[in-house]
Amino acid sequence: MDPRFTLDTDGTLHTPDAGEQRAMSKRAGVYTLARTSPDWLLLLRTPAQGGTLEARPRVVLAGDCASFPLADLIAFLGQSRWSGLLKVVSPSGERTLALKEGEVRSATSDAHADRIGEVLVRFGFVSRADLDAALRNNPPSRIGRALVEQGLIQAHDLFKCLTEQVSEIFHGLMLCTEGAFLLVDQEMDEKIHNLNLSTQSLLMDSIRKIDEMAHFRRRIQHGRLYVAKKRESDGSLEPEEETLLALCTGTRTLIELGQAGRLSEFDATRIVYRLLEGGYATVSTTPVTHDPGHATSAGFDAGHSANISDEAKRIINVFNFIFREVRDEVARRGQLSAFLSSANAALRDNNLSSSPLLEDLSFGPDGQLSASQVLEQFDRVRSELGNGPLGSLRQALSDVMFFLLFQAGELLEQRADEDLARRVKELLATLEVK
Repeated sequence: MDPRFTLDTDGTLHTPDAGEQRAMSKRAGVYTLARTSPDWLLLLRTPAQGGTLEARPRVVLAGDCASFPLADLIAFLGQSRWSGLLKVVSPSGERTLALKEGEVRSATSDAHADRIGEVLVRFGFVSRADLDAALRNNPPSRIGRALVEQGLIQAHDLFKCLTEQVSEIFHGLMLCTEGAFLLVDQEMDEKIHNLNLSTQSLLMDSIRKIDEMAHFRRRIQHGRLYVAKKRESDGSLEPEEETLLALCTGTRTLIELGQAGRLSEFDATRIVYRLLEGGYATVSTTPVTHDPGHATSAGFDAGHSANISDEAKRIINVFNFIFREVRDEVARRGQLSAFLSSANAALRDNNLSSSPLLEDLSFGPDGQLSASQVLEQFDRVRSELGNGPLGSLRQALSDVMFFLLFQAGELLEQRADEDLARRVKELLATLEVK
């Protein structure tokens, strides 16, 4: 949005744009200034005149990012199959989602890191030098197509990065806790807004990333840490873990590992965290230029296997307590039967997670999963979960939890929903206490 008006320190509002002056003159009258956050002004005609604005684009809703949860707004836009733009203006920049019938068709951002060229570099598809050379001869808006035409990337790689770009902009928007948001009613240009991404999937993925990244940051404070191999793979790692471990030379930062492995920073952080948990890697603030050796502390795994079932039980019990809290809150609203039916259908159809841990599970009338059945399932498939079986268990149950919270949020009043979220956060915090 280009600046068109200036508000002087003496309180005078003016614009050098003659067209805007004429538009304002048509609104002549008496207005009251509503109390809002510093980033936006709201003038209300007194008394109201009524009428509608037929011309498009037009703003149909505006609000304060600090006081209105954007996650709730986005969920509403998705469920109501709304079409138009959601603009968020914050100190970190301006981000826009284009939606058609509730699904995300494209996203834009004025943040340099969100440009498609930067995403291509982060994923390792092009080098910084190749990107800079392409930018010298092409506008930023055409850089992706130019790189394809030059044979530096494939069309399917560009599509993957465009999808990731939308996901990153969406996630950045979700993190905005200051500024203002606008809903703009306007037609979609199919040539520009040509993706079709599930709003609900993006929303749940972003919420999951926020929760998991807070957990990862306890051991990996930022992406500029250097990652070195501590011991060789023992054959139990997932393919993506094997790939990244081979790249852990001690001279690459976590961000550079992501580039080499063509992963987002979040995915690289997730994998490195699991390598740290399994004792396969270590991190430091400076490059590791010597061979860290393959020896580990005597008895590194001693007691680990013996205690893993007890820790699994603790994780299952905490999540079951959360599930029951959600169930009880929904039951107080008289919506329990439909709620449990929907949750069990999602479990049955594998819509919540691809983890084998959730196969053949269902919620009982108390809103909980059978702890003994989950533990039995965990013991049976533990060998399939790589070096971080407890992390996999927690992630699978987290996926279930976020689905339940999302569904409950559609049924509960805002105060009840916020109170439930607070209790869930407190219960999750107990998992960090050992």
